[in-house]
Amino acid sequence: MDTFKRRQFLLGGVAAGTAATLSTEYIRRQRAEARQAAIDAYAAEFYDPDDIIQAAVTGDTRMVEEFQAIQALAVFPPPPTPYSREVSKRLILLSRLATQQYITGRNDPSYDGNLQRLLDYNPSLDKYRLVTTFRGKERQVNDEIELQVPQQVIDDPTLMDDPTALEDSLAQTEDAIRTGVTAAVKVGRKIEVFYGFLLESDEDSILVFRGTQRTAEWVGNIYAVQQPYLDPTTGKTLGNIHTGFRRIADSIINPLAVDAVKQIDPAKPCYVSGHSLGAALATVLALDIALAVPELRPQLRVYVYASPRVGDPTFASSYAKILPNSFRITNLADTIPMMPPTKLRAEFVHVGEEWAFLSQGGDILPNHIVDTYRRAVNAEAESNQSRTFPLTGTA
Repeated sequence: MDTFKRRQFLLGGVAAGTAATLSTEYIRRQRAEARQAAIDAYAAEFYDPDDIIQAAVTGDTRMVEEFQAIQALAVFPPPPTPYSREVSKRLILLSRLATQQYITGRNDPSYDGNLQRLLDYNPSLDKYRLVTTFRGKERQVNDEIELQVPQQVIDDPTLMDDPTALEDSLAQTEDAIRTGVTAAVKVGRKIEVFYGFLLESDEDSILVFRGTQRTAEWVGNIYAVQQPYLDPTTGKTLGNIHTGFRRIADSIINPLAVDAVKQIDPAKPCYVSGHSLGAALATVLALDIALAVPELRPQLRVYVYASPRVGDPTFASSYAKILPNSFRITNLADTIPMMPPTKLRAEFVHVGEEWAFLSQGGDILPNHIVDTYRRAVNAEAESNQSRTFPLTGTA
């Protein structure tokens, strides 16, 4: 009897507690609804559908104007040393060779970086000696390995007399193949790959970095996070730059470009160049060299092709003062130079005097690859005049 009463008491307490909770929740919701209704009524006094429509219609226009204002802050003054078509033709060829150097080294472990072994090497480059090659680590992954069922399993006559044994054997073999393939896909190893090279002749020196070749590098191009660029001698901030490009320059490429150029004659012109990712690296590393090796600074000339945006307007302004002889060659149909967007997480603008051409291949890759730029430069289709250059000339 006492047990029955205790149960009744407990159940009654639970019911009362539940009712109290529901009542409290009901009151809270009622008050929230009343408060929202009051806010809606107040806002309705100021609501004008025409204002909403006008804001929606003009929003894109205002955004474009904002982008243009940001880009206007980064107008690059005319370089003291004029753009050289002869030099540009040589540099875009070397950008092509940098790509071939990477591909050759990735597939031939015995390759030592010798440019003369590459498909597009031209005897006009014989006057240059290879001062050094730049290498970095890359994860090589075996995406697929083909395995065949061992022939002796099928040909074993003892299995033909016992269908069950044959079935079991084939099942085990199939399981073993699946296990092997799965394990191979997951196994990777670090290999050294080429990022570019430094050449020197009696007349000049050339520092070239290769373009983007891997998915991870493309992701790095788009990942628009910035960090301050600090003058290594004064610690002063010269603006903000793309963190991904800075990270590759600092932690992957070996030897460091600043150390490599100390082997060349600082009295000669030194050209720093690259295509795509190589263009971004060339932009950052040329500034590193200018600040760390001041005796070479007056001789630096920067020529970049298909370059993404590297830094903010403050960085672009600093760059123009330190490296005024900088040129940026762009295909107007190429989307990569439009990355990262002018304003997303941060503000991004270009550096260098623009020399542009138009070659529309119908898709992202044909508009961007180094061969498209090489054909245009060889045809002298690029121009620094506003929209007065030929629309074709690369066929």
